[in-house]
Amino acid sequence: MADVTAFLAALRDVHPDMARYGLNGGCFRVYLLLKQAFPDAEPWYDSDHVITKIGDRFYDIRGQVEPVSAVGASYMRMCALCFNRAYGWDQQALNTDQGVRHG
Repeated sequence: MADVTAFLAALRDVHPDMARYGLNGGCFRVYLLLKQAFPDAEPWYDSDHVITKIGDRFYDIRGQVEPVSAVGASYMRMCALCFNRAYGWDQQALNTDQGVRHG
């Protein structure tokens, strides 16, 4: 699908750090953007990274990819119950000092 790869190329051009972000915590948000442009997009997850299935092909911020896991796990279709946690993958976790206000 040339439209998907063109969309991802344009997304990478938005900012020099976009490719790094899409591979380091922002992969679910890349899926969300693809879902807006390509309504049949599905998120697939291997316990480390989300790739997007559109038609019979898989994509991430780099473009079309093979569904081969870098961590040795199988990619599986992500269920909607996992979505809430996925929104915060690119956010740093609060530690005790950040969560408590001293007055």
